[in-house]
Amino acid sequence: MGKDYYKILGVDKNNSTPEEIKKAYRKLALKWHPDKVKDQSDQSKKEEAQKKFQEISEAFEVLSDPEKKKIYDQVGEEGLKGEVPADGAGGMPKSFRFSSGPGGQQTFVFSSSNANDIFRNFFGTTDPFAADSADSPFGPSGMGGMGGMPFMMGAGGRPGMSMHMNGGDGGGMRGSSRPKKADPVTYPLSVTLEDLYTGAVKKVRITSKRIMDTSGTTAPVSSDKVITVKQGWKDGTKITFENEGDEGPGIIPADIVFTLQTKPHDRFEREGDDLIHKVSISLYEALCGVKVNVLTLDNRNIAVDMHHVTPDTVKILPGEGMINAKKMTKGDMRIKFKIVFPELNDSDRQQIGKILQSSGSANAHKSARK
Repeated sequence: MGKDYYKILGVDKNNSTPEEIKKAYRKLALKWHPDKVKDQSDQSKKEEAQKKFQEISEAFEVLSDPEKKKIYDQVGEEGLKGEVPADGAGGMPKSFRFSSGPGGQQTFVFSSSNANDIFRNFFGTTDPFAADSADSPFGPSGMGGMGGMPFMMGAGGRPGMSMHMNGGDGGGMRGSSRPKKADPVTYPLSVTLEDLYTGAVKKVRITSKRIMDTSGTTAPVSSDKVITVKQGWKDGTKITFENEGDEGPGIIPADIVFTLQTKPHDRFEREGDDLIHKVSISLYEALCGVKVNVLTLDNRNIAVDMHHVTPDTVKILPGEGMINAKKMTKGDMRIKFKIVFPELNDSDRQQIGKILQSSGSANAHKSARK
């Protein structure tokens, strides 16, 4: 009975996606790489790791290639390795070119050197410790640069003959230079003051190019993300989804960054943790008193009585501002007043002027007596 490549990678045969296959390979290849055996003098453990590493690489090389996967799903490992005719019968894609051994038998031999090549093309390095510390969950490109890499074949497993996957440029294998991470891609996340006062949940959709197979073919893939907006967040707060940008050969996908931006509000302005509420009142209200009703961000009504108001008057309502989650405190609400002067004719101005002049003289005499 042939090998179960799906079981080797721990993915579902019917529902696994290319992304899940890449994730599984990355995790297992890093775990079973022979160089990660702690005791390098323990030959049995090294041989066990080498065997597992080779099986994992073989499974990934087949399941990540749509043509090989198609053959494997139809006829299993045995068919993939020699029991399928070369003319395309039985599901063999014609884009594969096989060289025949004695007796016309065609076989596919996977050697340990190819396992190392796959690792290098996936991670951009042959060092498993460097690959493990890289910033990517899938490696740089999901083997996007494997075109033209030779695989050894021969009759009955004898080396000396070769097969090439079509679609490559024949340029051979890549070097082992570390992949570079693409620059972050930034988008605004618009929220209201109500969102920041009570907290909110926002849904965003990210669409990025993903490498779908070993030929490097890309396709747009969308994923919905949930952002929990916390109470008291401020403009400029960044929410980062790591490695969700476009994939490409030799590139670690960029981070997608959402930057918080507060929409203008019809009643409040924010200054730090304080909320500023501006009220326009008449000169009469400023002189004789006014009652102001303030609708808060959580829809409460606060009544404020002012006996008189000057242009410099600021009414402070402690604890009615924004929450500061770090300090576990709340800011204040500050009510500022704009006095609107009436349009007066000459007679009215003179009368008011006499009243103010008289009031000013009386106040001056009081100050002098003190």
